Amino acid sequence: MSRLTKLDRMTPEEKLIETSRFWSSPMNAYFPPETIALVFNVSLSWLQLKRCTGSGIQFTKVGSRKIRYQKEDALEFFDQKKIQNTTMYSGL
Repeated sequence: MSRLTKLDRMTPEEKLIETSRFWSSPMNAYFPPETIALVFNVSLSWLQLKRCTGSGIQFTKVGSRKIRYQKEDALEFFDQKKIQNTTMYSGL
């Protein structure tokens, strides 16, 4: 049996509240990886891989273990990933 992530343990209502909190927050607000994963429909492991390779969203490390993303940086990152057609797609 696999270990449940924080996202797996959240109810649909909690996910909706967290997503709404993101969109209603100012551009300089910071969010944990779980919120970014929910809002942009990516996995926590994808975010972690991108942090490790340096090809992901800019982030801030709080203490020795807490990662935070600024709303503005997340929006900018995913906005740069827009494509015009499927032949241009090479993965995020």
